Amino acid sequence: MFHTVRYIQKSGTSNVLKVVFVMMLMAGSLIMPANALTTSEFGYKLHPEKLLENTTGDLQIFAISNDIMIPKNIQNLKAISSDTNIIKILEVEEDSEKVTKNIKIKAIKPGIATIVLAAPGFSSKEISLEVFNNNNYPTQILMKVTPDSFSVDGPKYGYVAVELATTGGLPTIAEEDVIVYVETPNTDVIELRNSEIVISQGKYFGIIEFDIVGSGDAVIFADTEGMKKVSENVEILEAEGPLEIQLTIIPKTFNSFSGAKGYAIAQLVDAKGIPVASEEDIMLELGVENPDVSMNTSHDFEEVLFDQNRITIKKGEYSAYTKFTPRPNLADFSDSNQQTFDMFISVDNYLARGDTFTVLHDEIGGLEGEGPSITEAIPFLTTGKEEIIGVTYFETDIEVSRQIGGSTQGNTNRQLVTVTVPVMAKNDFELNISSSDSNTVDAKNSIMKKSENVVLIKGNTGTMTSDSNVELYITDNDGVKTVSALPNGPVEDDIDLKTEPLIPMVLSGYEFPILGYLVESTEEDSETTTTEDEEEEKDPRLGPTLFVKDGFLTFSANELVNIESVKVFQNQEYALSYPIIEEVGSTTLNAQIGKFTGSMALTSHTTDPTAIHLGYIDNMLVNEINLGTIQLLDSVGNPVYAKENTTIQLVSNDESILKIPEQITIQQGEYFNTFEIEPKGEGVAEIAILSENLPLSKYDISVIDISPILSLDLGGTMNWNDRIEAKLSISIPEIETALNGYQVEWITEGGEIRSIDKETNTEGVAILNIIANDMDTVSITAKVTGNGISENTISKSAKILNMPVIEEVVETTETTTEFPLDMTVIVLIIIPVGIAGALLFLKRTDRLDLITEKIPIGDKLNLGDRMEEIKEKISDIRNR
Repeated sequence: MFHTVRYIQKSGTSNVLKVVFVMMLMAGSLIMPANALTTSEFGYKLHPEKLLENTTGDLQIFAISNDIMIPKNIQNLKAISSDTNIIKILEVEEDSEKVTKNIKIKAIKPGIATIVLAAPGFSSKEISLEVFNNNNYPTQILMKVTPDSFSVDGPKYGYVAVELATTGGLPTIAEEDVIVYVETPNTDVIELRNSEIVISQGKYFGIIEFDIVGSGDAVIFADTEGMKKVSENVEILEAEGPLEIQLTIIPKTFNSFSGAKGYAIAQLVDAKGIPVASEEDIMLELGVENPDVSMNTSHDFEEVLFDQNRITIKKGEYSAYTKFTPRPNLADFSDSNQQTFDMFISVDNYLARGDTFTVLHDEIGGLEGEGPSITEAIPFLTTGKEEIIGVTYFETDIEVSRQIGGSTQGNTNRQLVTVTVPVMAKNDFELNISSSDSNTVDAKNSIMKKSENVVLIKGNTGTMTSDSNVELYITDNDGVKTVSALPNGPVEDDIDLKTEPLIPMVLSGYEFPILGYLVESTEEDSETTTTEDEEEEKDPRLGPTLFVKDGFLTFSANELVNIESVKVFQNQEYALSYPIIEEVGSTTLNAQIGKFTGSMALTSHTTDPTAIHLGYIDNMLVNEINLGTIQLLDSVGNPVYAKENTTIQLVSNDESILKIPEQITIQQGEYFNTFEIEPKGEGVAEIAILSENLPLSKYDISVIDISPILSLDLGGTMNWNDRIEAKLSISIPEIETALNGYQVEWITEGGEIRSIDKETNTEGVAILNIIANDMDTVSITAKVTGNGISENTISKSAKILNMPVIEEVVETTETTTEFPLDMTVIVLIIIPVGIAGALLFLKRTDRLDLITEKIPIGDKLNLGDRMEEIKEKISDIRNR
């Protein structure tokens, strides 16, 4: 541009209009279209943060970028509420120069409403605000079922507890007796012992029990007048099916001439063959199928004689048995040496699996002796009661002569064969029986009665088993024999102690119920995870189980909980205690019984104020006054009114960063107080909040001093007496939005100021125009200040090309009094308005006289006269 101007100045007066044209281009280049503005985002802070119904609050609005508050003014802010029945907007603060703008709102009733914000230059925003209920009287019931899952072999009853609570979910006392009605539609699974729970005046909970009568899932409903109906589920695990009746016959070999007896034992078992306690009485009928029906003399021929052919597995038990003996003359109805019979079970609604036994027809008579003995174990549950664990019988192997084929020359063909035959006790014979693990089963000695060949083995079972095998040692006339027992029950190493409150929430200063019980689980069970599409498979044998032995459930010393030990007996389902938590707080209560330990987390609540909460804007700006709000909360974090004047001390650990009042007071009947926070310098300050009878609260508040990057560009020809444009730009790396409203102080030397911006525009730009005067150097300094930033300064200097070019032009210019009419006319036709604008520009910049001196116009007419001459020529042309 500089060289172009110099060229035109040296090219003669005939090109004066070219000078004007170039000047127009220069002027046009200074009028550039503004870049599209970046929209800003709204930030907000509600004071107080938790708003109670029928109270007012302030919604503080400000501009943010990258979650950092920026000092941008918000003009023409609009706000509406999505539900004026919950939150009503009372007033939107009028436009001002403040960075933050307040919206006064009123909370009408509990609920959630959305506040919609919009303003020019900002993206619209929806803010969800919640209004809390301020009552401390019961508005709802809470419910808990314990345990909520039952195993196949565990306790057969549980507890249902309901308690009164406020809208905020805090337990509260009944002002009068409250009747809660409970019911379940799943009466085939559980049975409630009562249909009503009474919460007496001055209490806050009530408890009833329910019995397990089946398996499956059940739901329990609780309802009371004026409160929402609630429900809880309970799961009763079912044994792995299908269940069946399994028949076991011991011994399996008989002789039709000995009169020996056997036991037929029926057990209810699951798919794995493990016994299952019955949920009902199961009637069984035993029968025997004759392998050779053609030999029967009548349809009601009895192959065996039962002590009872109809037996019952009673509810809560898993086995039933009877004795039987083969028909004494059974050999008369068969031509073979032995027969195998099928004993079957007739039963409704269950699968049944029978067993077989063999009857020999060798005429050997009865054998007597003291053995040898054989013991067979049968599956049993460790119920803590006496159970049948096996059967012992006497039998031996002997050789007998059997006829084979026909006879030769009057002699019968015979051969010796070895057969197993029963042995009848010669006298009463005591069997000494012991166990390798008496905690699982303590086997009892049995007596084989004279003339008997079989006896049941019983033992007092424990309520758990061990990982290792349990052996039974039987001593008879042959010595000690070992048989592996078949116990089924909780594994000792998988048992844990569990303690938990029977109610959902605990009220400080009042008794509450704690339940202790044993639970069997495995590492595999606790680590099992399932996907949403995969139903979780539970081992029905795992879950609550009975206490394994007598003892005391003891609790460790605790600062908050006062609780006594509880006496527990073997096979007892639960241990129930009623401790008190005197103060509001949280603790862990440890418990132990025998080798089993457990712990539970306890938290007590109250409707009184228990905590102080501070609401403030994150990342405050230096020198920008902010609001802070102190409010009182209850034990679950809901806002609550002060029951007396509450004085609160505030301490900043660094007043060079943050300055706050030393003390504020929340008056009786109020729940918050608002105060000013004054950020002084960049950094993090800790605010400690102290008040009597309330815990210490601490908050770390960040103060940000935004450090803008300044750039100062000088534009123009840098010629003497030409305009220089100083363009100051502000950018801040931490934020993306443009910044306006920063104050700019200009300091110049070596020039005359023609126009000045005292603050940045929407693009963060401020411009200074200055005319270079007689000094050969122009210096410009800009000092930038504003909310959120400290003072920043930038300077720049320019060397002025101060040599006048007028003498050079006079020396090289040819003098003429002629003005080329043709050229003038052509130019005037093309850009008449441009010439007029150029002349006006020259006039305003005091250069018109200088140019007229350089332009040869004949008799030194002034330019005004020349313009009149040109106008006349244009008129002439038009008339032609």
